[in-house]
Formats: sequence, structure tokens, C-alpha cells
Amino acid sequence: MKRFLKTTFLTAIIGVTFLSLTHAQTRNISLLKDKKKRLEMTKDFRSDTAYLNVVNQIAFLYADSYPDSALKILKENTLDCERVDYKDGVADSYKITGTSYLTKGDYINALIWYKKSYEAAEKSGYKTAFPGIRNNIGLVYMSQGNYSAALNEFYAALKSAEDIHNKFVLASTLNNIAIIHFYQGKMKEADSTYKKTLLIAKEMSDTIGVILAYNNIAEVNIEQNQLLLALTNLNLANALALQKDNPEMRTIVSHSLGNTYFRMDSLDKAAAYFETASKLATQHHYSTSGCKALIGLARVYARQGSSNEALKNGLESLRQAKNMGHTQLQRDASEIVSAIYQQMGDGTNSLAYFKQFKVYSDSLRNLEAQRIANVYDAKLEFSKKEEDLKRENLQQQWLTFSAVAALLLLGVILLIVNRNRQRLDNTFKELQQKNTVIESQRKVAEETLDELKAAQAQLIQSEKMASLGELTSGIAHEIQNPLNFVNNFSETSIELLDEVKDELNKGNADEAREIVSDVIENLARIHEHGKRADSIVKGMLQHSRTSTGKKEPTDINALIEEYIRLSYHGFRAKDKSFDVAINRNFDPDLEKMMLVPQDMGRVILNLLNNAFYAVREKHKNRGDHDYQPIVTLSTQKSDNKVMIRVTDNGTGIPDQIQGKIFQPFFTTKPTGQGTGLGLSLSYDIITKAYGGSMTVESKEGEGAEFTVILVG
Repeated sequence: MKRFLKTTFLTAIIGVTFLSLTHAQTRNISLLKDKKKRLEMTKDFRSDTAYLNVVNQIAFLYADSYPDSALKILKENTLDCERVDYKDGVADSYKITGTSYLTKGDYINALIWYKKSYEAAEKSGYKTAFPGIRNNIGLVYMSQGNYSAALNEFYAALKSAEDIHNKFVLASTLNNIAIIHFYQGKMKEADSTYKKTLLIAKEMSDTIGVILAYNNIAEVNIEQNQLLLALTNLNLANALALQKDNPEMRTIVSHSLGNTYFRMDSLDKAAAYFETASKLATQHHYSTSGCKALIGLARVYARQGSSNEALKNGLESLRQAKNMGHTQLQRDASEIVSAIYQQMGDGTNSLAYFKQFKVYSDSLRNLEAQRIANVYDAKLEFSKKEEDLKRENLQQQWLTFSAVAALLLLGVILLIVNRNRQRLDNTFKELQQKNTVIESQRKVAEETLDELKAAQAQLIQSEKMASLGELTSGIAHEIQNPLNFVNNFSETSIELLDEVKDELNKGNADEAREIVSDVIENLARIHEHGKRADSIVKGMLQHSRTSTGKKEPTDINALIEEYIRLSYHGFRAKDKSFDVAINRNFDPDLEKMMLVPQDMGRVILNLLNNAFYAVREKHKNRGDHDYQPIVTLSTQKSDNKVMIRVTDNGTGIPDQIQGKIFQPFFTTKPTGQGTGLGLSLSYDIITKAYGGSMTVESKEGEGAEFTVILVG
């Protein structure tokens, strides 16, 4: 309940239709209206197919931005097409009617008209209309959460588009398939398919398609936590949308920008973009877009603590989603409303809306099972009707038989009814037993969850102690140097003081004073190295104790330098042959940042240990005396961000596991050499505690580079 479900604004493309009225389309409408006036001057123009086509084209351009106007135009034109038996015109008018209802969020009527359009096109052999209509039917199913049916339509549309070489519908359908990949969590497939649509859109010089492709690729970036890359793609999309002065594209990109800044915890910017998307959607009657913008605003206000504003937007989004029958939006709106009520301390309403959220979530997962059940119920109903007909025939035959036969038949029927009743009773008892078992299993699951949470806390503490163990060897080496100096200078000072006694006994005061000067210098060196040992001990204690979470001004360059020495000497203590060139490229103008030193130290230590381990393993495996292990650390400040990079030329990370290295318990080290929690904890510290990001770029066999970005 404490989490907020991710909200995306993945944009579906309606087959062979434009998404809003651009300036060019406005000019097209003017030209079409002029042509319509000229055709109206001819006799019986409403029976002229040229006139009927022009009216359909005008409605076509209105359908996605002004659906009510389109429906008004189509009402009369559809009747004219049917009256003169203009079959292709009928199919087109049905399809445009469906698109108008889809824009309004009326999925039931949209599906009815699209299916009528496809039936009309099939009857007339209007094959060029097939892919666009099938794509649009898939869109309706997708909006209703029926992904299986949607994919069936999309793949059929894809084949039809390939057969007639229609690149526009091909790109549109690929985009919509990618959206379902996204909803199913298949990010690699979604990204690959979106990039195919981008190439096709560029090839056709389709600016709208390019905008949508950049927007949807950015949504994948967001889910992969590549927020800076997402902003790059969205800025490209936004520039094109502003250049085209296209309100629907601006709505789409504004929502995605709002979602990105929300994930970056930049709430003021997120709210501004959601407001822009909401106003544009309201102005141009984009029902689905407006509902998503309201959900975005509810999330922002909830995180800012403005519960009343959050609740107002959340409830309105839920109302609109229910009016449209949009299952996904009803699910998302129910969840945010539940979370807001929980934030306000209203447990009753929070639980009620959470139950709604679960119902919508389960419906999205179980639609296939429902369809199978519907088919089964239909067969069962048919079977019952068939039995009823047979029974009626038997009753007619019974009239010709004796009363004894009728009584016997009645007895058989009563026997069947009694047996069915017994079966129902048994079934009811079995259901009660199953409910008891389910309740017992639920309690066991809750107890197991509590145990897992406790185990997780223990594992995290174990990882912290493991990192302390990594430091022990390095600290022992570091503290040995100042202790050696203290011991050596102490012994020397004792000998010099004995000499002072001898010289004073001899009466050589000048000679004694010179020796005393040497003693004072020795004591200063002892004091200097004593302070060094003291700082090392304090650092060790600070690392070992539990973090208080209190931030303090921290010199990042100095912190990194400290952990370089500790990690390096730790490796040297375990392997005397270990050697590595350490390059430093620190930004001298880097100001102190408000950090928790213990937490940030653990992050740096984990990255350094991984880098040293990688170069050591590569040196061992290659046995190449020409190979020089190198680890480079750099810091850089840009605007309000601080970037820390740890680069090595070690073994690198294979492509197939790069996406898993920040997952808990995943490790590339041999059994017993790694807990699999170091990078996971480091990733959580950077992304959750500081709202920053941690990424990795690597090529197997050539090395890896970890980048940490802190915002502050």
C-alpha cells in the first residue's frame, strides 16, 4: 500500500489516421470544404461517390480532435453511402465512426463500429482497409486490458500491412505491439520494436510517428531507471511537437516529462508538466490523456503532502476512467486513491479502494481465463437447450404411451434431480473446505513474509559487517605506518635524552640544548603520526557502527582518497603480489555535499573492491606481463549534479548479466567470495536515500565503468 504503481503514458497509434489537426491538416480541410461546395453544385450530388468520399475525408480529419463534430458529419453521410450501395464508402464511414468513439473513450461503441467496418470491407473485397481496421480493433481490446485479443488483431494487421506494403500501418501496428510488450514487462522487446517504428517513421518523414517513437522509447528508459537518457529522448520529442504546434503530441510528451521528473523527485517540474498535459487534454477532449494527467497530479500532490488536492485529482481520474470503461486507468486511479486515504489516516476508505485496485489488477491478469469460461458456459447453455428440445419430443411421445410409462419417466427425472442436488451439496462442502485451507495458507504466507523481512534485515547487517571485514586488512596496514614512526621516534628520543644528561653532567649546556631541539622535533613527529593513527581508528569506528542517517557537509574528494588507501592496502594484505596503477582525476572546485559519510563510504568501498577484484582476476587469468592493471577515479560537478566514476580495465561484465548486477544476492564471484548484496545496497543508498542514479557500462574482457550521479 505504501508504494505507488508506476504510471506510463505509452501512446498507441490509430491505424491510418492522424492524431490531431495540424496546420497542414487545417489547410487540407479548407481545400476539402471548397471541393465539397463545388460538388454540391451538381445535380443529385449526394449520390455522387466523389462527394461522399470528400465528406468522409473531412470527418476523418475531425475524428481524433473533434469527435462530436465528426459524428455529426458521418450520421448523414453514412446513410447516403448505404442508400447508393457505395460499399467502400460504407466501410470507411463505419471505421471513422469507430475512431470518433475511440477518441471519446467509448470503447463499446468503438468496437461495434470497427467490426461493422471490417464486415463491410470483407463483403466488398476492400483489402486495403483490412490492416487499418484490424489495428484499430486491437487498440480497443488493448484499452480494455484484453491483451490476448489485442495481439491477435495486431498480428493480423501486421500481415495485411506487409502484404500491401503499407508502411504507415506497419509502423502503427509495431508501435502498438511494443506497448503490450511494455505492459508485460518485456522491456528489451519493447525497446527493440519502438526503435523499428522510429526508423520507419524517419524513412517516411512522418514527424508525428517520430515524436511518438521518441516518447515511447523514453518510457522504456524510465522503467530501466535511465532517467537522463529518457530526458534526452523526450526533449527531442518535445521540440518536434512544439515545432509542429501539435496539441496531442504536446499532451503526450508533457505527461511523459512529468512522469520522468516525478521519478527524479523533482516534484515542482513534474506538477507543471502534468498541469500542461491536463489543460491540453481538457481543451481538446482527449479523454484518456486527461485521465492519465490527473493520476500524475494526484501522485505529485500525495508525495508533497497535499492530501486534499491529491484526493481531488485521484477521485476525478477514477470517475473518468469508469466512464470510459478503461480497466488499466481504473486500476491505477484506485491504487493512488487508496494510498492517499492511507496517508490521510482513513483506513476504511483506503481498504475499500485497495480492494477495487485488486479487482482491476486481477481482471487484467485473468481475462484469458474469463474468455475460456465464457466459451465453456456458452457450450453448456447450448447443451441444456438441446436437452430441453429432446425432453419436449419425449413428452410428445409420452402422450401415446401408457400412464405407467409416464410414471416411470417421472421417477427417472426425480432421481436425476435428486442426484444433481446431492452433487451440489457435495460441491458446496468442498468449496467450504477449500476456503478454510486458503485462509490457513494466507496466515502461513503472512508469517513467512514477516520472517523474510527479519532475514532481510539480518542479511543487510551481514553485508555491512562484510564490508567492515574488507577494511580490516587495509586499516591494519594504514595504522602500522604511524605506529612504526611513533615507536622509532620514541626510542630515538629516549637515547637523545640520555645524551642530554651526559652533556649536562659534563657541563656542555650548548651541546645539550642542540640535542633537546632534536628531541622536540621528534616529539612533534610523534604527535603528527599519533593524530594520523587516531583519525584511522575514528574512521574505522564510524564505518562499523550503524548509520544514524544524519547528513553532514562532506568533502567527496577526501572521502574517496581515504577509501582508496584502505581498499588498496586491504587487497595488498591478502595478496602481496597485487599491484595496480590508480589514477585520480578529481574536480578541484567540488564543494562539500550534505551526505551520510558512513553510507557514502560503503558505496565507494564496494565500487573500489569490485574494480580491484576485476583487474586482479584478469591479471591472474591472462598471465600477461605486458598487462598493466589500471583503476581510475574521477569526480565532476555539472550544474547541481555531482558525478563520480570508477573505471577499470579488468575482466568486464557480460552483456547478458549487466541488467542483473544491482539485484540482491546476484554475484559474479565464486561461491564464498561474495554475498551479492554489495552493489544492491549501494544502488539503494544512491537512488533511494539521495534520489540519484547508479549505472554501469561494460564490455566483456575490456573493463567496466560505474557512474554515480548525486543531485544536491
